[in-house]
Amino acid sequence: MRRLPPAAQEDLRLRVVSALESGRVRTYGQAAKMFGVSERSVGTWWRASRTGGRQALKAAACEPWAGKG
Repeated sequence: MRRLPPAAQEDLRLRVVSALESGRVRTYGQAAKMFGVSERSVGTWWRASRTGGRQALKAAACEPWAGKG
């Protein structure tokens, strides 16, 4: 599984949603294939953007996990 830094994750989410909004891609499957992510992630990001706007796609503040440290 590939891991991207939080800023890159945010950028990817925003690009996926923008592609859906603009009509460049019409389905979650097309978006998933184009951006190399799962259809499930695309759906999650799309629904989040519909309910919480672009703010919902922002990278979360980086806090240490409980029990780490």
